[in-house]
Amino acid sequence: MAVSTTQTFDPTDGTTLVPLPTQDPCCQSPCDPEWRTEPNCTTFAETKTVIVGLTGGPATGDFGRGFVTVKVTYAHTLCLIGKQHGGLAYTLTLLPGEKMTLYQSDRYRRTTSETARYSVQTTFAQFVSALYQQQNSSDSSLLVQVLNNQAQSSGSAGGGFNPFTLSIGGGSSSSSSSSSSAVDLSTQSSANQFLSLAQQASQFTDLQRSVTVSSYEDSETVSTTQRTIVNNNLCHAVNYFVRKVLDVYVSTTKVTLVTFQVAVGNYVSAVLTPAQIGQVEKQFQAAVEAVLKGQPAVGEVIEQPTVLSVPTDGVVYDPELSHCCAQDPELEKANLIKLEREQAEAQKIGLQVQLLALEVQRRQALLAAGTLTPFEPAATTTVVA
Repeated sequence: MAVSTTQTFDPTDGTTLVPLPTQDPCCQSPCDPEWRTEPNCTTFAETKTVIVGLTGGPATGDFGRGFVTVKVTYAHTLCLIGKQHGGLAYTLTLLPGEKMTLYQSDRYRRTTSETARYSVQTTFAQFVSALYQQQNSSDSSLLVQVLNNQAQSSGSAGGGFNPFTLSIGGGSSSSSSSSSSAVDLSTQSSANQFLSLAQQASQFTDLQRSVTVSSYEDSETVSTTQRTIVNNNLCHAVNYFVRKVLDVYVSTTKVTLVTFQVAVGNYVSAVLTPAQIGQVEKQFQAAVEAVLKGQPAVGEVIEQPTVLSVPTDGVVYDPELSHCCAQDPELEKANLIKLEREQAEAQKIGLQVQLLALEVQRRQALLAAGTLTPFEPAATTTVVA
């Protein structure tokens, strides 16, 4: 319920404040949650698999065709830490008094139907997943689909398409990359590989989501943003630099899960974690420990020193005043004289205000002293004989 505040007449300054109700800051609805300042992060999941032959020691001998299947799951996190200027999209110079209309359009909107449009973040994630598939399986079908702006439906990738899960083929049977070398499972190698893919995906996104700014426009174009720029400066030209806006991310890779499975002859263990190695038959435990010794540990984190820039749909107009005046020297001097005159008028008004304030103080001092004579002396009349 609103509560009214009472204000009384203040004779010292001669003002009467209008009483206004004090309202609840959240009004009649619940308060909105606070704005958080923490970075906004996007996570990509990746699982790598390595098959290592299982060999025993001198006492136990060779286990024959035994092997250990090790799976390592990584979480590649991109956290937004800021923004920066991108490449120059357009530049324009306006002379004093000149006016021009610019047309800004989005190539992605022109060439893509409404049902197949995605946000920039989704397009970037699609390129990351498509480039991952191409690199690990030499299959560029998904990359071609994304480049052709084709919608990724629920069955377009063979069992569901999730751009935030780095997988090969997209099906449930091949949801991880395979490798025959234990070196490929290192956290640093996986982090470097993901950052390289993300940088390529950023370049593909920039090419597909390009922004066009020009001083003319085709008549058949519909989706266009029109902007009129006027240079009201009488002396200097103004240069306008239109640049793209980039989001800046920091990349972090973390090992979230490590599992293994032992298969020797007719013996096949369950899918276990390194902490559950005691569930493996004793004759294989020493050999399995030797295999797991060189694998990354859960919780290992690699933060890349190189930041990643991802394009956005936005542009920024940066005006810059030219250094030389475009007017005749006499006209320039006339403008300076006009400016000096206006400054003198402003100073005169300021001094008059100060004089009025001193007069008010003088009159208040006379009233406080009990002097009730007129503030201004009576005008005297001179009679000429």
